[in-house]
Amino acid sequence: MSENVVGQNRQYGTSNLDTSEGTLDDVTGAGAASLRRQIIKLNRRLQHLEEENKERAKREMVMYSITIGFWLLNTWLWFRR
Repeated sequence: MSENVVGQNRQYGTSNLDTSEGTLDDVTGAGAASLRRQIIKLNRRLQHLEEENKERAKREMVMYSITIGFWLLNTWLWFRR
């Protein structure tokens, strides 16, 4: 039965290596610097996405207001006929 599991692991690209989680003490200086750079990049990307989302929300609010105003004006003009 274990041969079957090993065969399945090879089929799906997994291995029987120990996958226990390491602690932060196990991270080397170069690894820590690399992780720090990745976090900084992700933080910048997240800030950029948040700014885009705020701008999109503002544009949507303006468009919704214009659309509602248009329909109110049309309704008022239609009732005046």
